[in-house]
Amino acid sequence: MEIKTLTKVEYLVGCLPEVDTQHLKDMILQNFHAGRFMDPDLKSIRREDVRINFTPEVQKLARLLCQRWKMAFDEDIELCWQNQKGFDPNTAYWSVVHGKGESTNVHDHASGENYEEGAKISAAFYVSVPPDSGDLVFQYNLNPYLVGHETVPAEEGKFVLFDSCLPHFVTKNLSDDYRVVISMNFRYKTGPQEDSQES
Repeated sequence: MEIKTLTKVEYLVGCLPEVDTQHLKDMILQNFHAGRFMDPDLKSIRREDVRINFTPEVQKLARLLCQRWKMAFDEDIELCWQNQKGFDPNTAYWSVVHGKGESTNVHDHASGENYEEGAKISAAFYVSVPPDSGDLVFQYNLNPYLVGHETVPAEEGKFVLFDSCLPHFVTKNLSDDYRVVISMNFRYKTGPQEDSQES
């Protein structure tokens, strides 16, 4: 007899107390209030995504996330710069700001049109999460007919790294303050790390 595994989905959770969340929050909310959204269309899911600058603290966050993945899985990853349809660095890193009553619908970060070159590992880093401001929920198939849910409570300074194909959503922000998160996309490293100009 032999037991074989067809698929396995793991995710990594930890804390990064060495990241300056106050600096990140100030920069993100400045861009948010300036209207630097990924999509001007109010109906687009990317409307809630805020463009952020590739500051030294954002670069530090990306390095630390790559290091944590390497420690856990012994795999090298790097930010996934998407080059199709013109270079846009904020496909590799961006922020999500939720006000009161806002949430995020079920989605994933994989690219059906460009899966080979697209994101393989995605991250959420919690910059500012007031009480009751929403949690991350993974959606996965228990079998071909039943869907399961795994809730990951949000906490300031916490990170979650997960397969980019994994569907997920964010529950409603019930607080009166902003919930601020940085999202990043990574791919498996195949060569020297590429650099990007600040956006």
